[in-house]
Amino acid sequence: MLSSPLELKAPIMTTPDSSDVSASEKDKDKGPVPPAWVSATPDDVPKVDFEAPIKAVSTIDSHALSERFRGEVRSDAKTGETEDSPAARVFSMLAAVTGMHFTPAQRNEPFGAMVVLPDGRRSPIPEDFRGVPVETLAHLAERATSPVLRARLADVCWLLDRKRGKLGTLAISSYVEIVRKVHRGELMFPFERKGDALQYEARDHLRRALQIGRTVGWDKPEVVAARNLVIELRGRANDRRAAAAIQWFSGLDLDFGLSDAAEVGAGIDEALNALRADADLDPDGAVELWRLAARAYHAAKKDDLAHCCQVEAAECLVAQSETALVKQNSAMLASHHLIAAIAQLHGIPRKKDRRTELRHRLVDIQSRIPEEMSIFSQEMDLREIAGQVEKGIEQLGLLDKLLVFAELARSPEPDALVQDAIRSIQKYPLASLFGASHHDSEGKVIHRTEGGAFGDSGNDAAVRQQIAQAESIRRNYVAFGKIDVARRTINEHHYLSDEVFSSLLQHSPFVPHDLVATFARGFLRFFRGDFVSATYILTPLLENSLRQVLKAHGHDVSIFDDATQTQQDRTISSLYEQMRSELEEIFTPAIIADIENVFLTRPGPYLRHSLAHGLLHDGDPYSADSIYGCAIIMRLCVVPLFAYRDQLKASFDSA
Repeated sequence: MLSSPLELKAPIMTTPDSSDVSASEKDKDKGPVPPAWVSATPDDVPKVDFEAPIKAVSTIDSHALSERFRGEVRSDAKTGETEDSPAARVFSMLAAVTGMHFTPAQRNEPFGAMVVLPDGRRSPIPEDFRGVPVETLAHLAERATSPVLRARLADVCWLLDRKRGKLGTLAISSYVEIVRKVHRGELMFPFERKGDALQYEARDHLRRALQIGRTVGWDKPEVVAARNLVIELRGRANDRRAAAAIQWFSGLDLDFGLSDAAEVGAGIDEALNALRADADLDPDGAVELWRLAARAYHAAKKDDLAHCCQVEAAECLVAQSETALVKQNSAMLASHHLIAAIAQLHGIPRKKDRRTELRHRLVDIQSRIPEEMSIFSQEMDLREIAGQVEKGIEQLGLLDKLLVFAELARSPEPDALVQDAIRSIQKYPLASLFGASHHDSEGKVIHRTEGGAFGDSGNDAAVRQQIAQAESIRRNYVAFGKIDVARRTINEHHYLSDEVFSSLLQHSPFVPHDLVATFARGFLRFFRGDFVSATYILTPLLENSLRQVLKAHGHDVSIFDDATQTQQDRTISSLYEQMRSELEEIFTPAIIADIENVFLTRPGPYLRHSLAHGLLHDGDPYSADSIYGCAIIMRLCVVPLFAYRDQLKASFDSA
């Protein structure tokens, strides 16, 4: 009997040695020329009336300021290059700094690139101004009279160099001045026709001021002014019964602990009751405000009041659910609101019966979801691929056909899948912008995928969702264009039996000796087209074989329970969680990721869990996922035997 350790290593890829590049070629690359917007020096500042282009601007819009400054940058008429003059350098720098995207919700990255292109190019970010440019920005900030420009310059300087505490306090006072001028009508936020500080932009400016204040000194006069202004605007929003503004400024107050939390909660509670009495309350806004009030009361250690607010939020969601069902005739939207209501009641005393009632209602509503579902299909012409596969193996002997068959389910490299997913997200950002819920055949939500921002390639959930979609297409292509064609060809040209597969599998290190007959029966049913039997036989065997190979390589695959002093084998989930590196060392990361995508994780077929818990339907074993899954197991069994093809051939020539 042949035996060998399971070796499925990928070939080592080599790259040309950097020493092959000639010295003359290296001399040609002297590094990129610094852009004009980081070329300004402190000596350039006194020579330029840098605020002249924005004196008439009364809108708090950094993009508008950036356009004004960019319009002052002169270019050479002949070459088209930016002029090398103090004015051109200063205005280029100001256009770049004011053109950055303001994101105060990101405390450590309050400014980002306004534009990021698929090839990696982007507009300026704060890190581009490290070094000498920071000194130039500091000179500009100290001379600026416009609070909008001064806040941006001082904030960027302080962000890059925390030792410039004076510029930090200057940024805080500038943000406060902006909001107060908006209140007086001297400045306006974009798209506003009259001055009003109860805007989310004011909230963002004050949030940034308080973030800086946490570092430079919470009791400094500039920080105290910002704190008092938030409290003032919160009270004004409550008095005006402005639901959105209440949420903005009450949330900001709670985030920084500016007021007594109970007072914040009481203000929200009072405003909500008044709005409800006037029937002037948006349902979505009501839910968020009740949740915010619950958060405030919880922070104040008033759990009874917090629970009351949570119940109110839950009942608002229930009302939304019924409205969606009756007026919009959408069971899916209704179930979404009802799920949120049930979750909202979690942990609240004396609400178990209400949760049970809502869960029963949820089951009733979800039963209508399949009626809203539609099937979308895209035809794939696989005839050419199928013809090539059939032609390529029909002249081979049985052993060679089985060896070739094992190579059809090749696993893609995980890094390549991630990079392809990122490129797809960047090219089609709308596909990953919104989150998604995955439903089973009864309408139950079995998985949720988070959405991401435009081109957000760092969002793991969005990347996993994109990989799952791409892999589903690939599995269809491989399963029906290659695997099933080869299976039918082999079955038509050879008589297959348990003995044929047993004679091959008994040599495989992936197949335990006491399960050779079971594996053989599973593959026989597979090649004869009985995918139900094949799927239900082979899928449970995968876990045990992984443990078998790990043990053969000297790894302990058991868990010792100290309390009961007993041992048990690790499940496949435990193997992936605790011994993934060992699995990848033996099988390669590509195969381990492929098994995970097919058998173990959502979004994906989740084949092992569905089979083990009786969730597969009659047609599921005939799907591309099941066919591909069986082929993966065949590959794991047969690939270690490639090196022994000549020794095995004699026993198969007569088949």
